[in-house]
Amino acid sequence: VDLKVASKFFAQRFACGSSVTGVDEIVIQGDVKDDLFDVLPEKFKDIDEDNIDDLGDAKR
Repeated sequence: VDLKVASKFFAQRFACGSSVTGVDEIVIQGDVKDDLFDVLPEKFKDIDEDNIDDLGDAKR
């Protein structure tokens, strides 16, 4: 998955801030966590639902 493309998609889909912050990391601002679990497998077919984990609320 191209992280820049995914970040732009999330920003548009959820009307929020989204940016690539690391090698394998995208930070999405806002309360979109629940919706993200539905959107990821729909938009990115190569992501299996079983590979999506909720790591909790991480403070930066």
